[in-house]
Amino acid sequence: MSEDNIDLVVAALLKVPEKKLLIIQLVNEIPVIDGVFDYHELSGRQLEINLAIQEAKVYGSHTIQAVDSLVRLRGKEV
Repeated sequence: MSEDNIDLVVAALLKVPEKKLLIIQLVNEIPVIDGVFDYHELSGRQLEINLAIQEAKVYGSHTIQAVDSLVRLRGKEV
């Protein structure tokens, strides 16, 4: 990939908005007791936790797809 194309990819990536995943927020909110998440808090927020897990999986999947696309671009001159 030429330097011009790398600059275009970097410019495109800079336009991607920041994503704040719910799972990170939850990890920071749920108390830890003796090095383990508070079970009672976890059980009371199960629906929210399931949603956060699903969101993280989807975001991760899309990230892998984007990386794969960039890797394929490296193999051919655009």
